[in-house]
Amino acid sequence: MKKTVAAAIVTYNRLALLKESLTAVLNQGDRLGHVIVVDNQSSDGTREYLDGLTDPRLVIYHAKDNLGGAGGFNQAVRIFAEQLDDDFVWLMDDDTIAQPGSLQHLVDYTDQHPDVSFVNSQVRWGALDGLPSWMNVTAPRGFTWSMDLQGDNPAVEVVNSTFVSVMFSRAMVMMVGLPQKEYFIWGDDMEYTNRLANVYRGYMVLKSVVVHKSKENTVPGDIVRERDQSRLWRYRYEFRNRVLTARRISKKELLKTIVRIYAYDLPRVTFKRHVTFRLKKMGMVFAGGFRGWFFRPKIEYPAGAKGQEKRSINVILHARKLANPTKMVTVDEEVDLIQHGRLTDFEGSNDKADRYIKKALADGFE
Repeated sequence: MKKTVAAAIVTYNRLALLKESLTAVLNQGDRLGHVIVVDNQSSDGTREYLDGLTDPRLVIYHAKDNLGGAGGFNQAVRIFAEQLDDDFVWLMDDDTIAQPGSLQHLVDYTDQHPDVSFVNSQVRWGALDGLPSWMNVTAPRGFTWSMDLQGDNPAVEVVNSTFVSVMFSRAMVMMVGLPQKEYFIWGDDMEYTNRLANVYRGYMVLKSVVVHKSKENTVPGDIVRERDQSRLWRYRYEFRNRVLTARRISKKELLKTIVRIYAYDLPRVTFKRHVTFRLKKMGMVFAGGFRGWFFRPKIEYPAGAKGQEKRSINVILHARKLANPTKMVTVDEEVDLIQHGRLTDFEGSNDKADRYIKKALADGFE
């Protein structure tokens, strides 16, 4: 039986782009089961347009308040997990235009490689022949990025992904929970796909392409070059959210992020020439990092997720380190552990490893 996908679009006051995005998604073929649209209190006729549509695949949610992009995706993934029966959810903004076959290539890759946490698309800015959309460029992971370049549907292993065309399974949602709605805007996608990539690794499928019709082709979080005053408010969330994302990776990553904010971003905003809105930006960087230190919202889970077994690459690798503390992990061994490792593989090695494994199993890890 073919697995199906629920696409999910979050929209706010961009009716013309939403129409184009919806048309492109609804033409993605028989793997498309539903299309969830979360309308964040639009005031440009979006509600009336959506309420007039009759396609049975559509699931429309009108938010009572503007939830922001993060809250919108949180709600969309909750609807997918609790109300629909599709196997995967495919997230995108209302200015994402999926190209023909983009969904099919994502699904084909997961059919061939079931042990992946997420797959995403190549993202072009403005048009199919445009430059890469810089805010959606995903970083390849270390030495292993080239492992899946071969084959008819090649992919590149990536560290994380934006929510401009990323797809993941119901099983992943039940393991890691919902996107962090408290981010409101910016960074929620990085934090969430970091969580996913700790279950299994994520991949950019090269044949799957979407166009991002954002207003500008900017680098994410580049407050120094920012000249659009109407976008400045977003940086209040950017720097706060960075701190929580780093905290959830590791203490080392948290320290690196704090140092970067106050020893790199703040001095650049303060002293670099030709910085617009300098004083306002200085306040945003300083206050954002400070607020991030106290920003600790809980992860929400959909109904039915309680008691779900969890998998963590970091937990498995730490168990292996405790089991064999004098033996260095080779790249080949690490790849095998990431793809196939289980905590029970290291039981009986020594008392320290056994205590760690016992606690991790009790916490629900497999």
